[in-house]
Amino acid sequence: MDESLFFYAKIFDAKCHMAPRVTTIVMYPRPQPDTICAYFLLKQFGEEQHPGISEAKLEFWNQVRPEKTPAEWEQAGYLLIDLGGGKFDHHRDDHATKSETAATLVAKHLGVSTDPALRKLLTYVKRDDLEGRGIVSKDILDRAFGLSAIIMNLNRDYPAHPDFVVDTVYRIFLAHFHEEYRRKVLIPKEWQELQQQGRAIRLNVATPARPLHVVLVESDSKTLVGFLRAVKSVQADLVVQRQSTGHTNIVTNQNKGIRLDLRPVAEVVRRLEAKRKSLDISGFNHDQLQKPGRLEGLEEWFYDNAANTLQNGGAAAEGITPTRITLPEMQRILEKTLPRATV
Repeated sequence: MDESLFFYAKIFDAKCHMAPRVTTIVMYPRPQPDTICAYFLLKQFGEEQHPGISEAKLEFWNQVRPEKTPAEWEQAGYLLIDLGGGKFDHHRDDHATKSETAATLVAKHLGVSTDPALRKLLTYVKRDDLEGRGIVSKDILDRAFGLSAIIMNLNRDYPAHPDFVVDTVYRIFLAHFHEEYRRKVLIPKEWQELQQQGRAIRLNVATPARPLHVVLVESDSKTLVGFLRAVKSVQADLVVQRQSTGHTNIVTNQNKGIRLDLRPVAEVVRRLEAKRKSLDISGFNHDQLQKPGRLEGLEEWFYDNAANTLQNGGAAAEGITPTRITLPEMQRILEKTLPRATV
């Protein structure tokens, strides 16, 4: 065969086997966490296998209309979620073991079932659908404000507008996915790069009780501190984060059953800050330099006793002057003062 004819024959054959373009996604008119999650996965990750799905409209059917099989509906541009025995209906006989939900079927179909950023979401909807306990806590407030209960309330308030329910919960799932992607993918990658670039220092500071794990890091990430306190390979007791603007915040980990006494740190930091800005603080006594809040003339530093942090601007540093204390100086301050901290 002529090479050009062979080339066009391959294109024709590929088009013949191309998935039909999806124009409409269909689900039952009372959205559940599982079906909304399945819809979310198809919209976010399904475009390659189902062209058009990211822009497809959403319809709600009580049952599949009998003039077509689920496969025929798909050929006509309709993709069914948990309806009529289609491939994403976990009530089908071959899914009768109750080990799958619509969302897990979709995740496996799209090849994202092991994505670390989706692990919690898929676990939640599976537990909610198969075990009927989306929220495990027995606390009455946890249950009242848990997502499963809120979705139920939305369905009751908007019975004629399931599209509103889906859109509302979709945004929640998307925000959760973005945060998990930051925590599971972006932040671990950034942490490795920061260490390789020499922009992260890890210390073990001796105290009478036990060594304290301290991290000093240069980064603008708003998620990094939480990661460093939570990830098993670090589990920092205290993190000092210096932003590119020079703003520097000291954050403790209160989830490890300890409470560090930051008063000595606050006093030494404030004394050095005053020295750097040629501020006379002879009128402040020892207790005043350690007290929570801000001190007049030393507004750069806010000691939050409740959160147990020492903030030079915090998450919103606008209007706060960056500290004049360098990160190496902050390291020396911590090495000097933390051994006196209460653990």
